[in-house]
Amino acid sequence: MCITEDELVDAYGSSNAEERFDLIYENYSVFPQLVDCFEIGLFNTILNEKEYNRRAKNSADLGVRVQTSNKSDPTAKMAVERVMIREAIERCDTDGGILKDTDNPEKHKKDIWTIAMMRREYEVFDSFLNALTGEEYIITYKYIHKDLSVAKISEEINRTEKTIRNRLCETRKTLGRRIIPFFREAI
Repeated sequence: MCITEDELVDAYGSSNAEERFDLIYENYSVFPQLVDCFEIGLFNTILNEKEYNRRAKNSADLGVRVQTSNKSDPTAKMAVERVMIREAIERCDTDGGILKDTDNPEKHKKDIWTIAMMRREYEVFDSFLNALTGEEYIITYKYIHKDLSVAKISEEINRTEKTIRNRLCETRKTLGRRIIPFFREAI
């Protein structure tokens, strides 16, 4: 399954706990990377919207400022704003006015909350996956990381494909029963 970071975050934000478990399971090998990509994209979107809207308000301003007093430092303000936006996304803190002057603050707020939930729930999933033991862990790890197909796994550990499929199905059900209670019901 090839899913983009936008599709993953949109699906994750509108899914229930069982569906989110499935999204993590099916995209486990690239899940953190997709979340990181989306977070960087969201940061840049917020930053670009704020800069564009700030310039649009001051349409006569050509962007060149001559500082005549020591009261303002636009470069420092922009640097501080960048840090504040990044930290607000990482801490899931949307109350500090970082979304002011953006085009769609409610969507950005939901995306920030979704990213935070994705990271927490992935951490729960990962810890339970790593708690599997023996052959159950080996089979699931190789399959979920997309290292090997079911046929290759069965060949490698000398079991039938049907046995491997059954083990994967049972392990997925077990993981779901153990993990889903730790997931939030919704955003």
